[in-house]
Amino acid sequence: MVYLGIWAGVKARQHTTPSDAPLSVAHGYNSSASVVNAIFLMVNMFGINTLRASRVSLKIPAIHYTIFTLVGFTYGPQQATVEHARRFTKELLYAFLTGQAISTGVALLIIPVSSRKVFFGGVIGFLQSCRGLLKTQLVFVRALEHSKMCDPRPTGDSTTDTADEDKIRADQRAIFNKKLIALKKASTGILLQGAKIRDDVIFAKRETAYGNLTETDIHHIYQFLREIMIPISGLSTIGDIAERTSQEKNLPNSATGINLEGTFQDERKEWLEMINTVHGSFDNMIQVLDESILHILISLRFMPTPATKLEDVEKGPADPRPGQTGFGDFLQQKIEEFREQRSTHLRLWAEERGLSSVFQTTTKNYTSLPTEAKPKGLSAEATAREVLASKRLHVILYMEYLLYSVSMAVLKLVRFAETKSSDGTFDKKRIIVPKLKTLVKWVRGLINGEDTDPTANVDTSAGVEPVYLGDSFQAPRDPEHLPAKTRWQVIGNYIRVIPRFLSSDSVRFGVRVTIAVMSIAVMCYVRQTHRFFVRQRVVWCLIMIAIGMNPSSGSAVFILVGNLVVTFTGMIGAYINWYIVDQKTAGVIVLFPFFLMFYFYFVAKFPRFLIPIVAGCLTHVLIIGYELQVRVIGLEAATATGQPYYPIYKLAPYRLLTVGAGVVVAYIWTIFPVPITEASVLRRDLGGSLFMLAKYLSSVTATVDLRLRDEGGDASVASSPLRRLEKMMREFLEKEVVLLNSMRQNLAFVPWEPKVGGDFPTKIYTVLVEEVQNVTNYLTIIAYASESFLTSRAKSPWLAQFASHRSSSDHESHKVTTLLALLSASLANGQALPPYLQAPTGFRISDELTGDGGTVLDLRNLNEPGFRAIAVIEVAQRCVVGSSERIVDLVRELVGELDFSYSVGNPSGNSTLLGNGASGKERVD
Repeated sequence: MVYLGIWAGVKARQHTTPSDAPLSVAHGYNSSASVVNAIFLMVNMFGINTLRASRVSLKIPAIHYTIFTLVGFTYGPQQATVEHARRFTKELLYAFLTGQAISTGVALLIIPVSSRKVFFGGVIGFLQSCRGLLKTQLVFVRALEHSKMCDPRPTGDSTTDTADEDKIRADQRAIFNKKLIALKKASTGILLQGAKIRDDVIFAKRETAYGNLTETDIHHIYQFLREIMIPISGLSTIGDIAERTSQEKNLPNSATGINLEGTFQDERKEWLEMINTVHGSFDNMIQVLDESILHILISLRFMPTPATKLEDVEKGPADPRPGQTGFGDFLQQKIEEFREQRSTHLRLWAEERGLSSVFQTTTKNYTSLPTEAKPKGLSAEATAREVLASKRLHVILYMEYLLYSVSMAVLKLVRFAETKSSDGTFDKKRIIVPKLKTLVKWVRGLINGEDTDPTANVDTSAGVEPVYLGDSFQAPRDPEHLPAKTRWQVIGNYIRVIPRFLSSDSVRFGVRVTIAVMSIAVMCYVRQTHRFFVRQRVVWCLIMIAIGMNPSSGSAVFILVGNLVVTFTGMIGAYINWYIVDQKTAGVIVLFPFFLMFYFYFVAKFPRFLIPIVAGCLTHVLIIGYELQVRVIGLEAATATGQPYYPIYKLAPYRLLTVGAGVVVAYIWTIFPVPITEASVLRRDLGGSLFMLAKYLSSVTATVDLRLRDEGGDASVASSPLRRLEKMMREFLEKEVVLLNSMRQNLAFVPWEPKVGGDFPTKIYTVLVEEVQNVTNYLTIIAYASESFLTSRAKSPWLAQFASHRSSSDHESHKVTTLLALLSASLANGQALPPYLQAPTGFRISDELTGDGGTVLDLRNLNEPGFRAIAVIEVAQRCVVGSSERIVDLVRELVGELDFSYSVGNPSGNSTLLGNGASGKERVD
């Protein structure tokens, strides 16, 4: 492209220059050649920056292309002949290829680090973090005795507390909060490592390598880690659930009876007994899981095999140790013992308290039980105690199910590791080549940005009768156009792609960068300033504009400050590099690599500072490189391009000025003419996140229904409804995670924005993002728990019996989906909410039972396959409702509500123009 543009400029010069023109005119400034090169520069800047904005994975190649074209088209007008153009382009290309060849050679030969090695390092870190998280979870279980669920009385309750007791309870709450923060921190670390592994596995599978594990093995390891990550990260939600349980407002009115001191002490004693028993069981199981993870690392050759200790014959055969044969069977035995032990204890605990069902979380559930299933002579206080005990039992079941799920996921990975250890995989290394399918998906992803999977409305592969799929399986509808029916309408749809592309955010960003670059590059193509542009090396100002621009103003301020600070640091580093060795060439060269190590250490440590650190490093390299170049090729050759020679004490400030001017111009064109602020991007992303959450909730609900009724077809068949629904559900989850990460990044940049007008409600947006994250976590746990339904049906008829008593005609979850979609539109468009909007309160799977379905949930069915999964879903659904209520209140605070009521004296008084003057919540039926 550069050679084509320069060649066209040379031809324009030849066509506009008389044949008898003197050499100074023929080889001097030519306006036609300048215009041609300027046009080519504009087109290339627009194209590459539009591509950079739409394909983030091409950021580094786009920067290379940007620098190449900027240098080429700014020096292009000086090329007087085709031979000069060819030689210049060839030398420029060779310079870039030489640098890339050296970097490739060093990466392959000097301490090579392959993508597979990075992935395996991530696997080791992930598994070690799992060991730490399990131990943190064990400590947190002990701290549950200090939670509000154990002691719901408010701090400072003068009716029951003395000053010393109040202080003790405050200290205990502080201990609980400290342990909860540690658990959440460990869980966040697991999620971050899981996200990194997800990125690393893509490159590890594409790599040609010489090793033991194949591409399929790497894929299986990643899948096993994903199965571990969901339940183990869900352990961090236990503290939130415990706090929510103590704050729920739908307890029976008689529940206040438990605040009597004697009754309260009895309840607390019972809860502490339960916690102590749970802690003991968890302690044993977590110790076994810790050894199991160590066994995995040893079996996959990620850790050396420990020395074998001599066994004491008198004590009999000892349990298998990590790395020994038969450890998988030992783990499976311990898991079964854990499940049986916990089931026995829970059943005895419930029978001692007369608790017949685990689902008595509301008076609705309790009163829905058949009369013969209720104990006779039960007082209101006893009813309230049963409700509270049932809620606590839910938390215990939730914890046990997640730990059991972690254990089963670890067991799968143990079995896989033992298989690979025994089938000769590690006996010898072999050349491993990626599959053709992987390479095709790679190329398709580069072109399309994401995999495409067109679907049809009717799917007949799952059974004899056709299965009609919902609207969400089709392409989104266009409110301005009906579906195309004729060939010309289909062609018209393709034509409409062009204006839709030109109105995209990527194109807007490309236009901004092009205008910003040309606002300075025009100096290169005008006769009066062309010489100044070349002499003062203004091309580096253009480079900093192109690579330093960002779509939003907050990040632009961050990049502005970062580039200036790090470039100044690079200038100081160049001075030190040059003068500390008394300007001796050998000393400068020897010291130079240490400065590069210093720069790129921070690039590896803080990847978010890539652009500023590279800018500072380039400043150092260009200053030192130019001075050494002059010593090698001589002053005459160094100034042949028209650039005068400057000693280093002058060159360094000039370089700083050009870079500083570039980043300032980039910032100006980021906020002019209309700034794209982090606040506006955050509001838009949050609105999109709520709509994506509505889609995720709807897909999870549909998936749970299909799995519960066993109507989704064979999940191993790619075209079955269940398989397609699961794929869409994973896509929604991945997009939601991307949006959450983007919103957190924007929140971090908000303080860098210039503040005009009122303050940005950072706290409200922060809480909203956290609540969206909470809903996402709980929905993921619901989807994960329902995965066991298919195998549970094959083991026992209990789940089929539960499904037969369940009414799916009026899901409260659909109302939550409607609510999230409404909140999304209101927030994205900045419009007030409808009046008296509230989240549904009946979004629980046990509320959907009809007839005598309540008896299905008796504790005598505790060991039935799927029983604990239903309990986990119930807990997660209750938390989804709680978070939805908070989201409604927060969005209402941001956008307001359509309320034209009128009150005199008291905003919530009884006299209004419309209605009875009650508050929004009170007026909801």
